[in-house]
Amino acid sequence: MMKKIILPLLLASTVVGTAVAQSSKPYVGQQTAAKPQYNAPFTDPANVRADLARIDASMNATTTFQGDFTQVAPDGSVSSGKIWLQRPGKVRFEYNDPNPLLIVSDGVTLVQNDRQLETFDRVPLSATPLNYFLKENINLAEDTEVTALQKLPGNWIVTARDGSGEQDGAMTLVFDAETLALQTWIISDDFGGMTRVQLSNLQYNGRIDPRKFILREGRRGSNRRN
Repeated sequence: MMKKIILPLLLASTVVGTAVAQSSKPYVGQQTAAKPQYNAPFTDPANVRADLARIDASMNATTTFQGDFTQVAPDGSVSSGKIWLQRPGKVRFEYNDPNPLLIVSDGVTLVQNDRQLETFDRVPLSATPLNYFLKENINLAEDTEVTALQKLPGNWIVTARDGSGEQDGAMTLVFDAETLALQTWIISDDFGGMTRVQLSNLQYNGRIDPRKFILREGRRGSNRRN
């Protein structure tokens, strides 16, 4: 059920896919006796921890945002819609027709509502990669296993895996190189499937109606967007 919910949410560009494939000596966000060694996916290995701290600070300064998203699924299909995000833990993906999905997290549970099939599928938010950047205090170095940090002219690209080993796949976050604003995230599974979500027209740190993060099950035929 977890993959059923996660995969519609989230394809990496060639540079991101290559970085993940080439990573053989991941940076683990833990203190170790020996100085970590970095390979090609880390373009500035001497400053990895400082760069991650800058990214953490940028995301932690964003309590809410709302705007548009465009999603490219593993099969190449494209969907679009509206997104509302409120940290900690809350997010809403409202897909445009003809996609029937509505995905909502109330901070504890991520729910996928297929309005066409009238189904509701649930998974704990903590069991999904989205949990890492919906936390109240984001700390990528400590909470994840960072396998790549590429500082390109226009973007910083961070790829990480679940440090505990309980979750499959990896998550890549793409930030604007100057502002470190989140632009894109990519979720890839261990079977080669990847889904990309591109953000646009974002408005930051405004008030969001709390009802956006509540998804109620109505009577048959009465499911609708809240």
